[in-house]
Amino acid sequence: MRRNSANPGGSSDSSAFSFGGQLEKKNSITSIESGVHTPSIHSSIEDEGPVVVPHMGLLSSCNMIVGLIIGSGIFASPGPVTLKVKSVGASLVVWAIGGLLSMIGALCYAELGTMITKSGGEYQYLKSAYGLCAGLTFSWANLLLTNPIGTASIATVFAQYIMEMAYFDPNNPTANAQNVPTYALKLVTIACIWVVVIFNAFGRKAGAMVANVFTAAKLLALSMIIIIGWAWIGKGHVQNFQNAFGTSSTNALDYGTAMYMALFSYNGWNNLNYGIAEVKNPQRVLPLAITISCILVTIVYILGNIAYFATLPVETVANSTTVAMQLGMEAMGKGGAYFFALMVVFSTFGAVNGNVWAASRLVMTAANEDSVYMPPYFGVLNEKRETPIRALILVGCIATIWTAPGDFTYLANMYSFTGWLFYGIAIAGLVVMRFKKSTKDLHRPFKIWLPLAIFFVIIDCYLVIAPLVDAGSEGAYQYVICVIVGLLAIPIWFVRVKKPWIGRKLWGWIPGYQDARILQTRRRKDARKARDAAVDTDNDIALEQRASVAVNNEKVEL
Repeated sequence: MRRNSANPGGSSDSSAFSFGGQLEKKNSITSIESGVHTPSIHSSIEDEGPVVVPHMGLLSSCNMIVGLIIGSGIFASPGPVTLKVKSVGASLVVWAIGGLLSMIGALCYAELGTMITKSGGEYQYLKSAYGLCAGLTFSWANLLLTNPIGTASIATVFAQYIMEMAYFDPNNPTANAQNVPTYALKLVTIACIWVVVIFNAFGRKAGAMVANVFTAAKLLALSMIIIIGWAWIGKGHVQNFQNAFGTSSTNALDYGTAMYMALFSYNGWNNLNYGIAEVKNPQRVLPLAITISCILVTIVYILGNIAYFATLPVETVANSTTVAMQLGMEAMGKGGAYFFALMVVFSTFGAVNGNVWAASRLVMTAANEDSVYMPPYFGVLNEKRETPIRALILVGCIATIWTAPGDFTYLANMYSFTGWLFYGIAIAGLVVMRFKKSTKDLHRPFKIWLPLAIFFVIIDCYLVIAPLVDAGSEGAYQYVICVIVGLLAIPIWFVRVKKPWIGRKLWGWIPGYQDARILQTRRRKDARKARDAAVDTDNDIALEQRASVAVNNEKVEL
């Protein structure tokens, strides 16, 4: 069972801990969201898991999706988006299109989730469409790229607001970011990650407690931002909305990169698929919940951006990565700046907590279920603490490595690149499965209009390619790194699954080395089939013998 990347732009810190929590109480080795599973006619033996009674209606599903999406991105992305598109109107359009794309993608995932009810999300979808190698490549990329980069990006937002408070100068509030030493920002980012790791290692309920305490902070901050913005509009502060498109960028590639930053904030729209077994009447509730939630989040994000532009000069918004703090300073003075900074700090700490929690369960699952990429050593649950300490330490180490290369914009771009690359591949797989012989007749309780899915794939291709071209030869290396790291999964799959004797020859000298568990499972299934075939053969022979005896008896009687 595999989980998609926890949601950095959104807030896997909130609903994720209550969603299917009953499984965690049984020391499940999976993340809560991936642990929920209803066996179906499509489920294989090794995918059988705990049965969960559906209990989530439309309102609960909407609440969960909204809670998973809204998070740290809205407090950090408006600046980079505006800096790229160069105007208020274009920025708002990018945010609106980001919401529309997220809704289309979520509806495509609704078809995938109601068609393939096995737990594991994209892993199962890619495996069904393209084969095992594609599914395992997603798992590998999720472990090394998506989850840790997402964690590092949120922790960077946390550090930015912390350092802004430390270096804040009320007499020159827009210059603070320039005064923050880079090394100090990195150290605070790393400290945030490891405080969360230690806290989650301390006890099983610690992560859930953090989520419950800090979730309210983001909702309070965002609500107050919107209220302040509209109050300022009521006072006549509308100059930024006059000639709103006058300075818009004419470079089409700029909009692809800007869209990355906006879509970072929308991430999380696919997470309900991981708990589809808990949704009542999913063929009706799921598409409705997705549509309502995405529209609601889009409206909230647009209102939040309008509030920023109503309160602050466009240049201030464009050049700030702590725009909520700038708004607080403008509207409420020094106290307001500190208040909003503190609310964002709470929000981002909770989001880092959610990412680390979910990523550690992903590591445990990969180590325990197939162990192609992750050694079984990391699948151990500490009996005393009831926490995956080894997995948590590994997650912390990988996320720490990703804090080194660049700033928030750098990390958010890499995260969006890897995320939307796999979204596009998964939804292209949906199109493939409409025509693939082995999957075209699968039961689909919900079907999206096929041209919409194809449209999404086309736009996704632009979103993946445009930032690469826009970055040029000097900036494209960050995306190339992601591709290279992701493709490393293929040779590992080849020597561990396709040709396991090569793996034994290369690494057999390592103490404790063993074949991937997915091979062991396959052997058990083959042995079971052979045993069943032998039983069937013995039954056939017995029937033939009984028939022969019956014929002989008839001859004797005659």
